[in-house]
Amino acid sequence: MKKEFDYNLIKVLDAVISAGNVTKASKRLAVTPAAVSIALTRLQGFYNEALFVRGRNGLTPTVKALEIHERFCQVIDLIRLTLAPEKYSAERNKITILGGDITEHYYLSQIYDDKLFEKFSFRHFSSRNRDWEEMKRLLIMDECNISISPELINDNEFECIPIDNFKHFCVICGKNNMLSELPQLSLHNFFSAHHAIFKSSDYASVLIQDNDLYSDVDYRERRRVGYKSDSLTGLISIVERTQLVALMPLKLATFFKNQRKFNITIVQPPREMKVKQINMYACWHKRSTKIQHIEEIVTMLHTLSTFRH
Repeated sequence: MKKEFDYNLIKVLDAVISAGNVTKASKRLAVTPAAVSIALTRLQGFYNEALFVRGRNGLTPTVKALEIHERFCQVIDLIRLTLAPEKYSAERNKITILGGDITEHYYLSQIYDDKLFEKFSFRHFSSRNRDWEEMKRLLIMDECNISISPELINDNEFECIPIDNFKHFCVICGKNNMLSELPQLSLHNFFSAHHAIFKSSDYASVLIQDNDLYSDVDYRERRRVGYKSDSLTGLISIVERTQLVALMPLKLATFFKNQRKFNITIVQPPREMKVKQINMYACWHKRSTKIQHIEEIVTMLHTLSTFRH
């Protein structure tokens, strides 16, 4: 005779998936790690498929575990709705966007004056130092609702659509930089200058398509890097105050110059130089509890991006 299912085990499942390992889950539940392990073993006894795989970073839930967790979460949400409908409604309108500095300072700024900010409460969750597996977990758990990145994700559980692209690039420099007087840089100007490099998970660090560029021996060296940062505003600030230059998408440069009032000059890059196009994608879990809100926000982001050149 099969034992009656203990629904308290779902609390343990939820805690372990959210926390990522038994130790953190035990602290969240205020029990010992041994008690959590025993509960997982009991839960496993009700299913024929493995629920967790032990890895270097802790316990990774299997597809079966995520499926079980999602279904129970939908029931829990319905119960919460009957107990506190006003609080639940407010929670439903909270949207967490996962991304890097461009997401926070550029995309969220685009919708700041839009009616979406009256309808939704937005929060930014940094994708810094997070791999795709971690980001998938955050989206599946509804801890984050939308991911914005240059990565096209091929996964049947997720929807991933293009919202923007950076195909036109420029060089920015401070007003006091001698290069600011030039309408366009030569290859010599570009490669002799010290560069500030933006290094982030939502931006490709290697932009220049240089297969046909270095025919002349004088330009075979890479850019001279004087500063690296994963902060977009930090990078533009140091360019503004020093003799450094930076290669960046024209859309971003125009936005920070005109909207954020940075004291920078936009100069055309060398005509011989080709720069890789960067595509930006919005990604979300197909079974998210906030799917209608997500689709509305992504559509708005795509619409606004098409008007920025």
